[in-house]
Amino acid sequence: MGTHLWQNFLIDTKVQSYIADKISKIYKKNNLEAIIEIGPGKWAITKKIYQISNNFCVIEKDPTMKEHLDKILSKEQINFADVLEENIENKLKNINPKKTLIVGNLPYYITSPIFRKFFGNGKQEFFGGFFMIQDEVGEKIKTDSKKKSFLWWLVNYAYDIIYWKTVWAKSFNPAPKVKSCLVEFRIKTEKIGLDFDKLLEFLDLYAPFSRKTLWAIEKILIKQNKKTFSIPEDLKKHRLEELNWNNLKNIINKSHN
Repeated sequence: MGTHLWQNFLIDTKVQSYIADKISKIYKKNNLEAIIEIGPGKWAITKKIYQISNNFCVIEKDPTMKEHLDKILSKEQINFADVLEENIENKLKNINPKKTLIVGNLPYYITSPIFRKFFGNGKQEFFGGFFMIQDEVGEKIKTDSKKKSFLWWLVNYAYDIIYWKTVWAKSFNPAPKVKSCLVEFRIKTEKIGLDFDKLLEFLDLYAPFSRKTLWAIEKILIKQNKKTFSIPEDLKKHRLEELNWNNLKNIINKSHN
């Protein structure tokens, strides 16, 4: 993806090697079968990881990157498409999602939609991922984040997100105005025990007022003639970002009994 599509190319060879090593270890440790790289650009990472798997392919939006990708990949391995519009499972029929690792240096402006598509639908379709993203986003979605955003609840429902490393602006060309980070999406071994559609219903109602207490939000929703959930007395003074999974299960499951 070229700079006209807001892509910043990673030029730091130490960071490139760090990423390749992490991807290789995740792939081999978990006996995976395929790797999909999103937005390979000028193949700085691609050239270090394409031989890790016999089933490797890329999804690239910018067709001008063809001259770079053609140097190391076959025609069948290169898919020029908008990753948000493609049905990946149907397009790449020779992959088993449960055995597939998704990786990429993601443009900041579409990071959230990509994560929602692959990891935020509550289905655990793909094994996991390893990504370069904006540091601010990484801090917000990592599993041990103290303040939970709307996206945090969605992606942490089925995956644990591990923050691995900060990457400074000078590692890119052109250098972005913000720092980046590397995060891993690791599939949960134990399910949350909460219906995802009910979780989404709750978040759609309460998340727009996340800075307010649950009690204050409840009053707003009542005035708007919208549905409310049964909030336990000991949680009414809490904000959504302060809750944990047990709190949410207590609220949502109780409201639907």
